[in-house]
Amino acid sequence: MIIPSITYKYNDPRDQSWSSGWIITALLNICLLVLLITWSSYIVRDRGMNTIVLGLGVVGIWRHSWGLINFLRAAYFIRSARDATKPIASGSYSLSIILPVYSQSEGQLRAVADGIVNSVRMVPGRILIVCAYRDKAQKELLSEIIENESPFVTHFVRQRGMGKREALADALNIVKASIPIGSKEFVLLMDGDTILTPEAIVRSIGEMQADPQTGAICVNEVPLVKGTKLFVAWRWLRSLQRNQTMSSFALSRRILVLTGRFAMYRSDILLRSEFINRIRKDYLLHKGAYISLLTGDDKTNWLEVLRRGFDVCYLPDVFIYPIEEQNEENNFVKETIALTRRYSGNMARANLHIDAWRGAAGKLHFKYGLLDQRVSMWTSLLTPVALVMLILFDDFDIFILFLTYTFIIKNLQAIAFSGSDYNPVFPYLIFYNQVMTSLVKIFTFAFLHRQKWNNQNISVADNPGMLALDKNARLSILTRSGLFVTFITLVYFVFR
Repeated sequence: MIIPSITYKYNDPRDQSWSSGWIITALLNICLLVLLITWSSYIVRDRGMNTIVLGLGVVGIWRHSWGLINFLRAAYFIRSARDATKPIASGSYSLSIILPVYSQSEGQLRAVADGIVNSVRMVPGRILIVCAYRDKAQKELLSEIIENESPFVTHFVRQRGMGKREALADALNIVKASIPIGSKEFVLLMDGDTILTPEAIVRSIGEMQADPQTGAICVNEVPLVKGTKLFVAWRWLRSLQRNQTMSSFALSRRILVLTGRFAMYRSDILLRSEFINRIRKDYLLHKGAYISLLTGDDKTNWLEVLRRGFDVCYLPDVFIYPIEEQNEENNFVKETIALTRRYSGNMARANLHIDAWRGAAGKLHFKYGLLDQRVSMWTSLLTPVALVMLILFDDFDIFILFLTYTFIIKNLQAIAFSGSDYNPVFPYLIFYNQVMTSLVKIFTFAFLHRQKWNNQNISVADNPGMLALDKNARLSILTRSGLFVTFITLVYFVFR
């Protein structure tokens, strides 16, 4: 895997191991684990808490069986992908690349453009690149690199400042007017902060040529991150979790998302007029209200693939380099909440779309995955709520038992997600993500209508309809949270 030249400005998260901080944190983990296990075994012998230990085992089986299933499925899929033949692009075909750029720096755009040039050099077919740019300097820079170094057709379309959906729709119309629609034409949608590896395009086309039922493909990622060490570790953990989840669901030829940073499609999926209109103006009908989708264009693409009945493929051994920068004005908590809110909001709106569930027909694992997206925001709060209640009701011994169980589980999850890329801070980040993501999901599932496009500072305007939806959302959160806390409290006093 070739490392892009821009890496020196960013942190490659794979290089964070075996530093002095890494070793100290690992030793503290081991000491804490030994202390908690010793303390817990003493409590059990002293108070005879076999029922409690059995209860923890039952809760663990219920809570973590889904994670274990996905771990085993992912391990099998990744091993199968490694051992399988790897088709590459061949024969007669055409590829269209759509590249929207926003506030990327000159260095980032050079790295992105160089990645495209290096990747398409391995592609023997006809190439069309459509760049949706914001200002003249971006156009001149991309034109200098792409047009001067590569023998393919390039179009430039200026964005109208109305969001990514408008930019993609305009670019798709250019592609539609330039190439025929058929089984030998492919369209790659990527972001202006994504650096391609040389094999990314040629392997993706090869997989789609090998299986006509494959409608879309996405690949693995190694993020190039600029930020604090904790943020770098958090972003790398998300990528490791993403790889495992994608691999597990890809075994059923379905995945839960097609990312905007790199996804390749068959042209007859994206280039139909009705779909281009849907990209420009998509809606979600929820509880009698039409919610206009400002963001989440990649979810619209994903739903279209499911609607058309195509399979989706994931390549765990093919990589891209997405660039991620922590906002200098945000601390770790504020930055991770902002990113999680964006991810979760788009996920929630896609999950509630009827076409997502129609695409799950005959796919039990995929259907349960959609269901888990709705319920996990509550089940994931069981552990932190239980720990708080044990402190409030002065059950310190049981608190230690539960804390020991939680700490062991989080370490096992960290090892399962990361393998040789293990970082001793991962167990704590997994617990942090569990709590933070659950709270953010509760908010986003209630406030589906609240969206913001950060790259162009576009958001949904306040109006009487939005304010009424806000009121209903607040009531929904209060009602469901109250029922959840009441249920946990009743269970606690019944089994105390």
